Amino acid sequence: MSSSDDSPVLTYSDIDGAHTLTLMSSSTSIGRQHDQHVVLRESCVSRRHAVINKLAHGFELVDQNSSHGTYVNGARIDRILLRPGDLLQFGSPSAPQVRFQQGSVHPARQDPSLADVLMTAISRFSPSSKGESPVAREMEQLNFLIGAARRLNSGGAKADILQALIQLSIQLTGVERGFVFLRESDGMHPAMGYLANGDVVRDYSTLSRRAIRRAIESEAKFSVSDTLADTDAASWDSVMANSIRCIYCIPLRKHVSAAEPDRLLGLLYLDSQLHAGHLSEIDNALLETIATAAGTLLDNALMAEAELKARQTAEELAVAARIHAGLMPDTLPSISYATVQARMVPCREIGGDFYDALVLDNCLGVAIVDVSGKGVPASIVAAILQGIVHAQMLTGQALADIAALVNRFLCTRDVGKYATMVLLKLYPDGRVDYLNCGHVQPLLISESGPRPLEESNLIVGLIEGAVYRSAQFQLVKGDRIVLATDGITEAENEMNEQFGDDRFFAAAHLEKIDEILGRLTEFRMQNPAQDDYTLVDIRYNG
Repeated sequence: MSSSDDSPVLTYSDIDGAHTLTLMSSSTSIGRQHDQHVVLRESCVSRRHAVINKLAHGFELVDQNSSHGTYVNGARIDRILLRPGDLLQFGSPSAPQVRFQQGSVHPARQDPSLADVLMTAISRFSPSSKGESPVAREMEQLNFLIGAARRLNSGGAKADILQALIQLSIQLTGVERGFVFLRESDGMHPAMGYLANGDVVRDYSTLSRRAIRRAIESEAKFSVSDTLADTDAASWDSVMANSIRCIYCIPLRKHVSAAEPDRLLGLLYLDSQLHAGHLSEIDNALLETIATAAGTLLDNALMAEAELKARQTAEELAVAARIHAGLMPDTLPSISYATVQARMVPCREIGGDFYDALVLDNCLGVAIVDVSGKGVPASIVAAILQGIVHAQMLTGQALADIAALVNRFLCTRDVGKYATMVLLKLYPDGRVDYLNCGHVQPLLISESGPRPLEESNLIVGLIEGAVYRSAQFQLVKGDRIVLATDGITEAENEMNEQFGDDRFFAAAHLEKIDEILGRLTEFRMQNPAQDDYTLVDIRYNG
């Protein structure tokens, strides 16, 4: 498209050549989808990635919530007013550049396209040097190569790239079927398979496992053009059982650097039952070069997929953390005879500790629970236990009965978790009924000094049929009860020293929870928390 001398333009290059687009309309769309004004086929580009809006005072680039971001002169942006000479990149700060310029320009030479790289890779197989193929055959192969480059580049997602790779390889080699295996932590696993007629194949039992194993072990191409002429391959069980006539196995690699070996991503497997293979040297070079290009594109797609999964996981964890925090009371009870403070801090995005405080008909009910383990599994069990304890408290159940119910639930459901907890009821006259199930001892702070409450029971979730008993004591005006999880007492500093009971007792004299936790933070210094920690402070006002 030609441009006027004063209209801004975008200049860029891809496998189809150099492009110049005049920004004449009010909005110019950019993305991987074919209906965009500027179509960029890189896998890191979103389908609808960004737009350039024409304003009264210039042109503004706006990111459209793309997966991998929009960059101007190397910096990631959400919205920016463009200036002549700006370099725009979509999906990565190393992506091909799109230049924003004023007036008529000649596009700058870009890095070689994928088609250029592929054609260079097979240039050594020209007819003049090999004398194997006529010029027409050579041109046919080059045309196929360019088409293959376009086809591979047009697939942004992993499935698109794998499908294009299999179908192009079948077309080039004339085999009857093709498969791709992808490497995972526990080995190679089948990802996709197609017949020459385009039908999907889901049965991988008829492949030559020995050929696949040889290619994986050597990390090099393994092929048998005619198993009938190969005495070794002809004796393989899979070859005989499935009448396999020819096999091609080509590793898919990611090139890391000249100093590091290539990383194996997967394997392309091709075979036929009816006829032997008849690939020329050029055909073999084309097949390996296409596999190399596909490996690079596949690595980009896998990285994009991993980033997407990580982002989705982070978003789901954030939602779970909000739900977990929301299960705990937003506002702590405000009653005349007691004041409650509480705080729960997870060591990961979401924790397995929780507390609860609720006003009952004749008393204040308080719970603090620490589920074994950390992270999502512990938080799921914590959320269930919180519902059980809360409901049982509301219905006025005795503390021993609540503990027995929680213990029975954990033991009979075999969730693989146990929990320590303290359940407590404070009455207006200062009477306290409490039950400790293997938890850090509650601390009673009175005028006579701090005193741990030593009555205790078994942890819930270990022994089915365990019996639980509560204990009682009396508070006077001004007394406090401090409840904590072992994430506080067992917190370590950089010298691997624990905060311990003595430091906790000394800090518990402080009137505010933030001051107590401040002492803990000072002690830990830069050492990250290794466990969730929760603190509840109950003051009896008389």
